[in-house]
Amino acid sequence: MAIAITLKEYFEHEDIHYDTINHRRAFTSLDSSRTAHLPAGNVAKAVVLESVTGDYLMASLPANSRVSLTDVSNIMGQYYYLASEQKLQVLFPDCAKGAIPAIGSAYNMDMIIDDSLLAADSIYIESGDHRHFIKLKNNEYKHLVEDMSHGDIRGKNMGAPRIWERTNINWHI
Repeated sequence: MAIAITLKEYFEHEDIHYDTINHRRAFTSLDSSRTAHLPAGNVAKAVVLESVTGDYLMASLPANSRVSLTDVSNIMGQYYYLASEQKLQVLFPDCAKGAIPAIGSAYNMDMIIDDSLLAADSIYIESGDHRHFIKLKNNEYKHLVEDMSHGDIRGKNMGAPRIWERTNINWHI
């Protein structure tokens, strides 16, 4: 599968133009960005959260960052925690485990987007498998997320040397 059926149908319905980028098989967004030689700050990963009331929220942030549950909860006005892997398989049946596309609206899910993604020239998202990215131009991506919540939801950098945290520089891998 190059692109999840639900995502492909959603893009067709929204008249979204995109490119597909092949890469070596990888199981995390950060590793995928490395194998595709893409800046991790432009690769949007999806982290699915669940509220105490059972509502789901997709947090979309750069592949080299952890989600700050505190910041998400403060922005959204209710407490969120990570959704279980079993629930993810039910919510995203046409996606490989761990390859969720960072476009919640395709799966009827609310989103919160990290502000840094809105400033990137191009955004890359998982396609639903572990071998392809979807490349969206900034205007296409903004069209898809214009009605979604956004803010600074990044926690600590992932896979980053300590100098990244000391200098607060978003190094590209």
